[in-house]
Amino acid sequence: MSGAMAERDFVEKLEKAGFSQIEVPVRMPWSVDQCALYPLFTDELIDLMRKLIPVEHQGCVAKSIIVKARLA
Repeated sequence: MSGAMAERDFVEKLEKAGFSQIEVPVRMPWSVDQCALYPLFTDELIDLMRKLIPVEHQGCVAKSIIVKARLA
C-alpha cells in the first residue's frame, strides 16, 4: 500500500482489513531535499515547503514506514 496518512490510521485500516500482529519495525524520515527528487513535488511546492517549514524541521517532513503483519 502507499499513500499519505497518519501511521495510527494506517494501522487501524490494516486491523479492519483483518490483519493482526501489526508491527512497524522501520521508520525512515523524509527531508525536503528528498521530496525534491520526486516529480510529485513540483519546484513550486518545494520552494513553498522551504519557505513555510522551519529549517530545523526540514530534515523530517514525513516518514516512510515498513509494516509487518499477519493475515488473521
